[in-house]
Amino acid sequence: MKARRVLEALSTQRLMLLVLLLCIFFMASREVTDPDFWWHLRTGQHILETRSIPRQDIFSYALPDQPWITHEWLTEVILYLIYSVSGQEGLILTFAALITGAFGLLYLQCPGRPYLAAFVIILAAITSAVTWGVRPQMFSLFLSSAFLYILHSYERGRTKIIWLMPPLMVLWANLHGTFLLGLVFPSVHIVGATIANLCRGSGEQTLAWRDVRRLLIVTLIAGVAPLANPNGIRLLLYPFGTLGSPAMQAYIMEWFSPDFHQIQFQPLALFILLIVVALGLSRRTPSATGFLFLVGFGYASLRSARHIPFFVLTGTPILAAQLLHIWQRSKWSRRFTPRRRQRATIYLVLNWLLLSLVVFGGAIKVGLTLRGNVAAQRAAFPVEAVDFIVERRITGNMYNLYHWGGYLIWRLYPDHKVFIDGRADVYGDAFIDQYLQVYQLREGWEEPLDAYEVTLVIIDEGSPLSTVLNERPDWERRYADEKAAIFVTHERGGS
Repeated sequence: MKARRVLEALSTQRLMLLVLLLCIFFMASREVTDPDFWWHLRTGQHILETRSIPRQDIFSYALPDQPWITHEWLTEVILYLIYSVSGQEGLILTFAALITGAFGLLYLQCPGRPYLAAFVIILAAITSAVTWGVRPQMFSLFLSSAFLYILHSYERGRTKIIWLMPPLMVLWANLHGTFLLGLVFPSVHIVGATIANLCRGSGEQTLAWRDVRRLLIVTLIAGVAPLANPNGIRLLLYPFGTLGSPAMQAYIMEWFSPDFHQIQFQPLALFILLIVVALGLSRRTPSATGFLFLVGFGYASLRSARHIPFFVLTGTPILAAQLLHIWQRSKWSRRFTPRRRQRATIYLVLNWLLLSLVVFGGAIKVGLTLRGNVAAQRAAFPVEAVDFIVERRITGNMYNLYHWGGYLIWRLYPDHKVFIDGRADVYGDAFIDQYLQVYQLREGWEEPLDAYEVTLVIIDEGSPLSTVLNERPDWERRYADEKAAIFVTHERGGS
């Protein structure tokens, strides 16, 4: 009897959910190749060792006293703590679990569980996977999903759950700069419910007036909660400065609009098309809240690839509801109505066998990811070139490639400080333009090198800048491989 109970514990529905979550976890287990990971890790180490949060830039010699709103300090501390205990392998597994948790909460918001919901969740995961990795943004992904789950539960009568939002806002404000989404999500629900209440019959009414008032009060409290951070009110202004930076919008690829000629954005195209088709075929009007989410975050995802996950989180439950409505109206739904009956032992054994195969295959994939992490980083960063700098003890002010700055901080700080790294908000538009003036060989490209007394350049091999420096008599090519080239000049006292 015990063996039978063990077999029956894994029903087909439970198998579907487990396979869904495991597949997302295996897919989310990725090598650490995010350029900003390294300076986040070094910042966490600095905070723990000095017991202080930086207020000015400590990593660049070019802008030594530049104000720095270290808005992700708690994430950086968590990163370094995990790294110090379990290395990069632990970070890969931890962030894979965080991503899986976000989509687990999303699954609970979707109608049509387990089968239809699982299909939509897999598509949603693949669509947003372009932004996954060991990055602070994954905390934002999880907390966004948590807020949307709280609001989903509140609409279904769990009134006390919304009081989780203020403490979660405090946590979010210290983890990542997208914390204002924690106010956007309930605000959309408030506006949507207000429209639905004022326009009876124009859509799905979600909240009564008393529930709208309660949600408004909690949202106002949540709006004050982010002040509980080391930067005080300055943190509230930080997201607006980031969104309003022309240089960040123009030069950082993650802020670009999705290029649908690239394969990684094809799932987003499919996701959008499926929503449009489902809305047309279902003949079911989405709620005012759902409509606002689709329009607002749909536009944001087309404006910037960075916003794709938030469109996915808000649009997936709507897509699932529309597809379920189409299915329920079709003749096929009556033919495939599940019947409750005792499953034959052979089917129960097959469930466990399938789960075992998924776990085995996924474990191999994760193992290969962990083993391939070093090789992936050697392909992404100038590992051997930095080894050369360390071994030869090359000194001097350094000009470096933008997306190598974080890695250089991790490997060389405090003996070397960088020219620039991924903290575009710290450097500002004017300085980023100076960096690009040199790298793009624009008129007067030597002027920033002279102004900052640069004596060491580490740049990508084969770039126009490396080609020009190789032909200049005042610059000596000291090292080169397929990835990077190192140039030194003695005219300003380099060694």
